[in-house]
Amino acid sequence: MSEPVLLALLCADRVIVEEGNHKKSIIGSFDNFFSPKFPVVFPPWFIYAAVANLSEDSDFTLNLVKDDGSDSVVIGFTGRFKVTDPRSKSDIIFQVANAKFPSAGDYMLTLTIGTERVGSRILHVKDVPPLQITGGQNV
Repeated sequence: MSEPVLLALLCADRVIVEEGNHKKSIIGSFDNFFSPKFPVVFPPWFIYAAVANLSEDSDFTLNLVKDDGSDSVVIGFTGRFKVTDPRSKSDIIFQVANAKFPSAGDYMLTLTIGTERVGSRILHVKDVPPLQITGGQNV
């Protein structure tokens, strides 16, 4: 098998796939989440990954883990890239819902194909103070 090449690994508010031509529109890409309290579950969001240079169908794992040495998995996906044309890219799209982030910090999103780690990126989850509204209540 040839060595896979990671073309994209993105977090986004939405990924739209056009009917017919299968073009992907990545809407609202980001690498930060903000919350005034933890643990927190953010509204649904998407992960888009694209890989080139796959010569055959290949198993993959996509994990998001707390990057503090604990290896606490927040989300994990497994599946198989289906390769119909080795000259074309292969891509995957996942909707993430109900992922529980235990605390603020950096989380590492990693894509592995077979046993080879092909790429990763950091998703920053930041603690922000609660908003103050009139009457002294915290939001």
